[in-house]
Amino acid sequence: MSQVATYAQRLAALPRALAILELHPAGLPLADLAGELGVAPVDLREVFMAYYLADLVELGNFEQPVVEFFAPDAGDDDPATAQWVRVVTQDPEQELGVDHLSAEQLGRLFEAGTDLLALEPDNQTLRSTLDVFQAALWPAEGPSGAGWRASTAQQLHQAAQDRRRVRITYVRQWHPGSGERVIEPYRLVRTRRGWEVDAGPADDIASVRTFLVSGIQTCDVLDEQFEAPDGVDALLSKQRKPVTVELVVPQERRWAVDRYAESVMVLADDEESVSLRADLLPPVEQRLGVLLLCCGPEAFVMDPASLATAGESMAENLLAHHTG
Repeated sequence: MSQVATYAQRLAALPRALAILELHPAGLPLADLAGELGVAPVDLREVFMAYYLADLVELGNFEQPVVEFFAPDAGDDDPATAQWVRVVTQDPEQELGVDHLSAEQLGRLFEAGTDLLALEPDNQTLRSTLDVFQAALWPAEGPSGAGWRASTAQQLHQAAQDRRRVRITYVRQWHPGSGERVIEPYRLVRTRRGWEVDAGPADDIASVRTFLVSGIQTCDVLDEQFEAPDGVDALLSKQRKPVTVELVVPQERRWAVDRYAESVMVLADDEESVSLRADLLPPVEQRLGVLLLCCGPEAFVMDPASLATAGESMAENLLAHHTG
């Protein structure tokens, strides 16, 4: 491995290291933290030293966590030899800890934790931590059991490997209401929207459907097994093939495009609006329809012309549902 690649690998451990330290305001032994990350203590110290020295320079970012080397009984210690490390904020009135995090920050951290738990279902330390987060997020009501979303993702992942059908209750993303159905999970995918499962069986509308795990209310793995259809890899590839759409949206609503698109490129912008090229996954018309509704009446599609009425169609469907 080249020197650049080796350093890049070490640097990749930094965000995880900071995230772990933020959950331990009292700090951790450097050796224990390195073991948790699967890197050598000397390599982790090197990365922390670079980060520490950067913090000594005025960066103008007061939300950036500051690394502090210390000895438990003596306070600050020499960064080159200190055995303990912790993070603090540049604002002494804002100490790190779950009790001082906003609800939005708690939600993001909880989502990251449930994603990790889906891949590490036997991690009891993480599961118990999610219990605390869940109590903070939903003190009176909400899904029962730690890492409920991670458990659902793990069930679907295992069902896909075992080729077992799954009965789900699903809150539909593109149409109002919810319903129960039996699916044949082909694979679990992690996207910017969270966990998603691509599943069959094929029907008159689609060969493969995608379900957001966040929209699954109940999940019951059945004893029934299924056979994957011929050419399933090609079907899954087609399901994940994006369609490029060019559109104009108000500047303050650009977040909606970032949320629903796989990638976004700015074509032109001014103070009021922005022209974008967005790649959308199927179902493109429905996904684009929701996006346009979020962006308001000033948003419109430039290309392709066949999708120009996607917002109107979605609005009509919603109106018919709620007035019918």
